[in-house]
Amino acid sequence: MVSTTFQSDGQFGSASDGAAAEAERLGPSRWVVNPLFDGLFVFGGLLWILFGLQILVFHWDNPSVQAPGFAGHFAFFLVLAATLGGYLFSDAHTVATYMRIYANQQNRDRFKLYAYYLPWCSALLFYLCMTNPKAAGFCVYLHLMWVYQHYVGQTFGISLIYCYKRQYFFKPWERETYRWFMHSVSAVVITRILCNREYTPYEYFGIKLPFYAVSPVFEAIAKTFFLFMVVAFVTVIVTKFVREKKLIPLPTLALIFSVMAIGWSTGYANSVIWIYGPSFFHGSQYLAVSLGFYLKEKGLDAGRMGEVGGNMLREFFSSAALRYWGIVISAGIVIYVAIPQALEAYGYQFVMTATIIQACVNFHHFVTDGAVWRLRDQKCRDILLA
Repeated sequence: MVSTTFQSDGQFGSASDGAAAEAERLGPSRWVVNPLFDGLFVFGGLLWILFGLQILVFHWDNPSVQAPGFAGHFAFFLVLAATLGGYLFSDAHTVATYMRIYANQQNRDRFKLYAYYLPWCSALLFYLCMTNPKAAGFCVYLHLMWVYQHYVGQTFGISLIYCYKRQYFFKPWERETYRWFMHSVSAVVITRILCNREYTPYEYFGIKLPFYAVSPVFEAIAKTFFLFMVVAFVTVIVTKFVREKKLIPLPTLALIFSVMAIGWSTGYANSVIWIYGPSFFHGSQYLAVSLGFYLKEKGLDAGRMGEVGGNMLREFFSSAALRYWGIVISAGIVIYVAIPQALEAYGYQFVMTATIIQACVNFHHFVTDGAVWRLRDQKCRDILLA
């Protein structure tokens, strides 16, 4: 995967007159949708609300729908929220990638490698994992590490969108400092999994996982690298404030702290966060951006992209948006529910099959996202920032 899901690759530098004029031309919107929607579904607000409510009501115990009175009813609410969130956001957001590459003939031709060839690699990998338990273990083990790097990359890219929408432009070296700071966050989590047995389960949804006992030296190097990049990134932020009198946008900080908390939490807190995080942080923010892109791209063709971008919440309930939701949710259910259900008839366990499908599909999803969301592309940049 490339270094970030949504990347600028050097096309946005400092707050030059040309860049500022372009930002003004792209419209007044400072949000992906609007402040409330973004706070709940992009920054991670709903994730932390659900997490806080669960800890407040049940402390550090698992919720039980069998509990008497309010506790049982609230446990049912949490289970329902997690289940619906999985269908509406987590499963559906993967399909949104395919809505991007298969949306029209131009995209299919442009992303031919990702649309026509790489899916066969995922299909072959799925067959290998279903027939070879060791291959399945390695695939899921790799996915457990790669998925967090994907979270961080997406967070970095979306945070840049908020920066550019607010004319908080990074010079090339400042942006690279920020990028490598985010890489250092991933490095700590990945080396923690590689070096410590307690962070790698022996079995994950019926799949036995390997453990390679990588030397703790690598974890120590990653932590040192992180501390160095913290100092460098903070220096960038402070310097920009002193010289340009600009503060880094609060949405950007919220995104950084949310993704760090997801990766760096441990124990029971980590388990609870990963119940809600895939749906109400990663999946929901991806869908907010990808659906917004889809609608604004249609608006561009109709000569009304500015109107669409300025009324995004209203557009999310348009006929085109509802059709989009119907496709991604239905396809997600087919991929992650119907196919494992069908394979149960041949003796495969439902949860194990769904876990393998998730890993194999996500590998294609990760790689493809790195290709299709690029701020250096003029059309993509204009639409994302509108």
